[in-house]
Amino acid sequence: MKILNSLVSLFKLIAGGVCVFFTGLLCGINPKNETKYRKGCSKFLTSMIADEIIIEGELDPSANLLIGNHTSNLDIALMESIVDEKLIWVAKKELGEIPVVKYMLTKTDMILVDRSDKRSVLKMLREIKDRTKRGLKVVLFPEGTRNKINPKKMIQWKNGAKAVAEKLNLKVQPFVIVNLPFAFKQNPFRIEKQKIKVVFLPSFYPSEDPEWFEKTKEKIQSVLDKEYSS
Repeated sequence: MKILNSLVSLFKLIAGGVCVFFTGLLCGINPKNETKYRKGCSKFLTSMIADEIIIEGELDPSANLLIGNHTSNLDIALMESIVDEKLIWVAKKELGEIPVVKYMLTKTDMILVDRSDKRSVLKMLREIKDRTKRGLKVVLFPEGTRNKINPKKMIQWKNGAKAVAEKLNLKVQPFVIVNLPFAFKQNPFRIEKQKIKVVFLPSFYPSEDPEWFEKTKEKIQSVLDKEYSS
């Protein structure tokens, strides 16, 4: 049975890769409809790992910067599948060099940044300002990468998200992703659908509290501790 589950899971990975490939291709051919293509692919990917998606709290329509914990490569697909409106993602410039997939970034309003290049960071700020002025929501993972050892605990937050929110005076809404990384099992590898939860916390402006960044990290971790202890 374990071998069969592994084979089925491998097939799902291949199907997911094909979905991403053709989505990138479609974004390159017809970027005007890129949101529809991305949403469709995201819902397909999420359906392979989610037995149920529970949403707690409400997305603030006026919030223009979403920040949350980074748990998996499919965090983006999950958020795309539960938020109807177009989301703007900030990605490493290396992702914009992947054949075909790069079209989802370079042919759309997504933002690429080279963190080692100060000019690139300044360009990112200008682009985020442009997107939010157009009424779009930008999503950032302050951790920058995942905690592969223990996804129940966040790693240290980088100050990039703090600088973006404060310099542009964006309305911030935190979110928390629960259970998603546990869809992927090892020894042997297999995918087991999970009851995934996304918790939206109250939104705010950074100017309301100078310590908002540290407090927000604590609040998100508090939600994770509560969810995983139940």
